[in-house]
Amino acid sequence: MVASKAQQAATAERRAKAIRMKIDGASYSEIATALGYSSRSAAHMDVKRSLEKHVVEEGLAIEAWRELELARLDTLQQAIWGKAMSGDTRAIEAALKILDRRAKLLGLDSAIKLEVLTVDALDAQIQRLEAELNAAGIAPADSEVGETPPPP
Repeated sequence: MVASKAQQAATAERRAKAIRMKIDGASYSEIATALGYSSRSAAHMDVKRSLEKHVVEEGLAIEAWRELELARLDTLQQAIWGKAMSGDTRAIEAALKILDRRAKLLGLDSAIKLEVLTVDALDAQIQRLEAELNAAGIAPADSEVGETPPPP
């Protein structure tokens, strides 16, 4: 049986509240009690279904959980930001931990791989490639890259 539009709206609203409560750190038991679910597992399944629906729509399983964690970090940061900005050292430390966690979650601290090539390394590579060409019976070009070779 298909649910009416009113039932679908009520379900969507309850799921939104359940997700908001989960973001705010509520347990599934607390969500079940507050929103009238029959059990803790029913609340868990509803939140899971809602997130899975989001995942299917977005196509990224990890992204739904990342968004949940980012929302939690936002809530925590909002709660302490005023104290941190007024100089409370404990709040500053907590804010830095939140910022660090967000950076890790978003991959902002991942290493950047750089490859440094020296002139000697380039010359060695050119010699190696010329040797491969010679071994294959192909004569290397005498001109520089981008130059037009002289007429025969």
